[in-house]
Amino acid sequence: MQYDKELRVKTGCSLLEIAEEAARANTTVRRTLKNTEAVVVPITSGSGVIDGFSEAVAAILNHIGVNASITRGRDIVGIAEAYERDTALMLIADDNRFVAINTHTRRVVDNATSTAKAYVAALSAMANGLAGKTVLVIGVGNVGSAAILDLILRRAKPLAVDVNTRKLKELKARFGRRVSVFGRPTDALCKTNLIISTAPGRSIIKADMVKEDTLISAPAIPLGLTQAALRKAGQNLVHDSLELGVATMAVEACAN
Repeated sequence: MQYDKELRVKTGCSLLEIAEEAARANTTVRRTLKNTEAVVVPITSGSGVIDGFSEAVAAILNHIGVNASITRGRDIVGIAEAYERDTALMLIADDNRFVAINTHTRRVVDNATSTAKAYVAALSAMANGLAGKTVLVIGVGNVGSAAILDLILRRAKPLAVDVNTRKLKELKARFGRRVSVFGRPTDALCKTNLIISTAPGRSIIKADMVKEDTLISAPAIPLGLTQAALRKAGQNLVHDSLELGVATMAVEACAN
C-alpha cells in the first residue's frame, strides 16, 4: 500500500503500528486480527450508500491483516447475514455514526473517537512524543474534543480553537485548567508548532501559519489548508480520508 510507505516516511510507523499505539494495544493484537473475520454492511438509509466506501473500508481492514468482505445484502439483510455467518467484526455507517461492532464481545467502537486517537498518535510519532508539549486543536466537535481528552491522557498541554464559543465554554467546563481556549488559530500558534486540525473547511490554515518546524495531523475533510500552506507543510502533514480511523477502530474492537 503506497499510503503505508508514505506514512512511514512521515512518522516512522506503519498504519498498523499507529493504530496499535492509538488503541494502547500491544503487538499480540495482530494475531487476533489475523484470526478475525469482518464484514462491512452497506447502509442505504439517509443519504444512502457512498460509492466506493464499503470497498475502501474492506481494503483497509484486509491490509492490516483482517479477513474482511462486504455483505451481499444491505441494511437489516446485511446485518442478519453477519450474525448468521457468526462474523466477529461488523462495520456499519449511516449519516450519523460509523461504528465497529465486535459481535462476540459486544464492544462498540465509534469512528470519531478512533480517528481522534489515531491522529494524536500520528502527531506523537512525528514529534517524538507529546508529554509536556503544547498542541493546538482546531475544531472541538466530536473528533476534536476526543483528541483533547487523549492529549490530556498523554500529559500534553492542549490549546483549543473553534468558531463556536459555546463549544469552547463547554470544553473549558469539562477540562478546566487542563485546556486553554482561543478565538483564532493565530492567537495560539505563537505557543506551539504542533497542530491537530479537525475543523472541516477551506483556508483555515494559511501559509503564514506554517513554519519550517510545524507538524500537522489533520483528519478534517475537506482539509483546511490553503494550497500554499499545503506546499509549505510538505512531509510534515499527515492526512487521509479513512485509513487511520478505520485501522484504529478495528484494533480497538479486537484488542483484549
